[in-house]
Amino acid sequence: MANVYFGDTVGAADENWNTSIRFTVSGVTVTPTAGATYTNNGITFTVTSASIAAGVGTINAGGSGTSTGSGTLTKVSGTGDATIAFSDQEDVNWFSTPGNVTCCCCCNPGVNNPGTPLGRLPTTADNVIIHRTISVGPYITWPSTVTVAFLSTAGGSTAGNLGAGTFSGTVTGDSAGLLSGTIVCNGTTTAVNYSGGTFNGPVSSGGLGISGGTFTSSVTINSGGGLAISGGTFNGTIVNGSGTTTSMAGTCNISGSPVFNCAFPNNFFQYVIAGGIYDRDLTIGLFSPTSGLRLQAIFNAGFSSSRNITVNLKRTNLGSGSVLTINGGTFTGLITVNRIAASLITVTGGSYSPPAVTTPAIKSGNNMTFSSSAIPTDWGFAAAGLTFSPTILLSGTSNDILGSGLP
Repeated sequence: MANVYFGDTVGAADENWNTSIRFTVSGVTVTPTAGATYTNNGITFTVTSASIAAGVGTINAGGSGTSTGSGTLTKVSGTGDATIAFSDQEDVNWFSTPGNVTCCCCCNPGVNNPGTPLGRLPTTADNVIIHRTISVGPYITWPSTVTVAFLSTAGGSTAGNLGAGTFSGTVTGDSAGLLSGTIVCNGTTTAVNYSGGTFNGPVSSGGLGISGGTFTSSVTINSGGGLAISGGTFNGTIVNGSGTTTSMAGTCNISGSPVFNCAFPNNFFQYVIAGGIYDRDLTIGLFSPTSGLRLQAIFNAGFSSSRNITVNLKRTNLGSGSVLTINGGTFTGLITVNRIAASLITVTGGSYSPPAVTTPAIKSGNNMTFSSSAIPTDWGFAAAGLTFSPTILLSGTSNDILGSGLP
């Protein structure tokens, strides 16, 4: 398996996954459109884009090999002239060696030195290593490993990005910049950003930013990393490798309208939730953590769900308890809080209208479920320094509700 590197070019790179060769052309009367195919040197090239004015310009295309240095492109299919003359060609995206950088930011193409031109698109036998954003989906599908990586250890905090494509193999993030052989992501600093694409194999990195894409297998955040999700559909599993079954760690931020058709991990130490569409009840925080950080769970405006929510405020750390803060959101399911005396619950907003239930709507003690709105000050939690200020409508009858001062 050969390593193939994407996008470390001098100048403005074509960020189309399928592009390998940029042809300098002349005499064009009908500009070819994306998807048209032309042959040269026994290779079929698929056009990905063209920039032509008054018959002169460039055509970007990719094929399984390289073209001649100059010559003629002959159309096989699609829109465009039957033949197109080209005077020069250059590899614009794919290289067989990684090249190097001359500053701290590997994604600035103006200061990158390219590696050895590959002269072709990668094949399914290649290990693809990406240094630039993939913004257009490929015509081919890789079942092999895809690595999103820094160009070198001098890459600082530069992130790799995937914006489209179909990936059937493992996708990993490399935080160490070790671009030789098989790369296993075991670092904590690289943020790999996903804005689109279909990922049929496992995806993992030390940090993940996901704003789009469909994930049918596992999404794993490695030790010490953070997860930020603002879009995408998750049909597999989400795994927080930062935490364990007894210890919470790592951060999770959810906004927008990502779709979770899977269970969500309960071992992050911090959740900031302002969105999401969930197909099952949520459990935030481990019930009985024995080590790690205390839970910080924050719900903000933008969250809306009919699912039941359980928050486990059972961990003390550095002399203080876990924290639940509800600043906003719409809760039409029940909220259950399992707490210890040192835990702090602050509710300053939100809309609450849970369904009728046969179990008590509010229970005093270390385990409670509140359904929401002029919560009496003497219901058993004032001593913990709690603050409640939403308008709360209690459901059920007086026999269903436990707590002093209630009708």
